[in-house]
Amino acid sequence: MVVSSGRIRVSGMLSRGSRGMILTTKADDVWIVEVEEVADDLVGAKVIVEGVVAGMDRLRADWIGADSHPS
Repeated sequence: MVVSSGRIRVSGMLSRGSRGMILTTKADDVWIVEVEEVADDLVGAKVIVEGVVAGMDRLRADWIGADSHPS
């Protein structure tokens, strides 16, 4: 299967799992987020992640920030 290597921006709830950081979107899509370091204050918060698709369910994050937009 070919996976796009393009940049994407995804928003959702950030959590920690056994496979690393996990982003769960409003549509219940789950991304494993590859990132060097995440501030603890973003875990459990609604965030925006920008990066490159690195696999079927993996996103290599260049930037993670708090999502300040209302739901």
